[in-house]
Amino acid sequence: MEYIKRKVNRTLHLIFVAPSMIFIFFLAIVPLVYAIFLSFRNYKLTMPNGSARFIGIENYVSVIKDEAFVQSISWTLIFSLFAVTISVGIGLLLAVLLTNSEQSRGVRLLKSFLILPMMVAPVVSSTMWKILFGAVYGPINYLIELFNASAVSWTGETLPARLAIIIIDSWGSIPFCMLIFLGALTTIPDELYESALIDGASAFTSFRKITLPLIRNFISLVVSLRLMDSLKVFDPIMIMTDGGPSGTTESIGTMMYKMAFRYMDVGRGSAAAVIFFIIIAIVSITTLMLTRKEEVK
Repeated sequence: MEYIKRKVNRTLHLIFVAPSMIFIFFLAIVPLVYAIFLSFRNYKLTMPNGSARFIGIENYVSVIKDEAFVQSISWTLIFSLFAVTISVGIGLLLAVLLTNSEQSRGVRLLKSFLILPMMVAPVVSSTMWKILFGAVYGPINYLIELFNASAVSWTGETLPARLAIIIIDSWGSIPFCMLIFLGALTTIPDELYESALIDGASAFTSFRKITLPLIRNFISLVVSLRLMDSLKVFDPIMIMTDGGPSGTTESIGTMMYKMAFRYMDVGRGSAAAVIFFIIIAIVSITTLMLTRKEEVK
């Protein structure tokens, strides 16, 4: 009887998990396998049907030798470093300030207001920021000129363009980080802070000795999720700069898209996609390994 019960439970588990597994298989596994298949062929959208042939690793060699693609990898990694640091840092700061504040009506309204950027679609927010960063009529340049400073060409110069993209991505990601940290801070018992206050510890000492160690796992989670998300940056770049000026803001995602659909070379685009997947996997696994080592210590 016990054996039958275990068998039924195992079957029920498989039945409930099956729809998700089928969804993941067709949405993730099949496209990945097909992209790997195309990456070994000279497949272009301008070619007649059935004319594509196997060419080995030529697409991979061509992509790796492309200086623009190599530059996009370095810029994507730099972007991820700054975007993750800013969004996680500000998100944690806001969460601590809101948790320590008196939970009045104004604070609750402020929380709702701070969450709004996360509810806006990336395309919409990027378009909005493009208007704000306008070189001639943009409100941001108007404010800069009020302080007798020169207007900034946010899309015509490399450094301002990169800074604008980091700001756009961070603005949309800070609410997510803040929400996770707000939940994490509620798991810390108030008695620990009261004991630290009695011992004469300052607010910064309590944060360093109590808050950070107890929410370390949450910080690792947020950093990992934000890192994987930032590596896939696409919308702000395509809408704000389209990879300019001179391709200095091209990310791996935009390069991959342009190879496959703008330049009609699906074979090279697929090879770039496979390389992109490998980079994300390496960065993600490295982050998880470093996090696990910290937990063991």
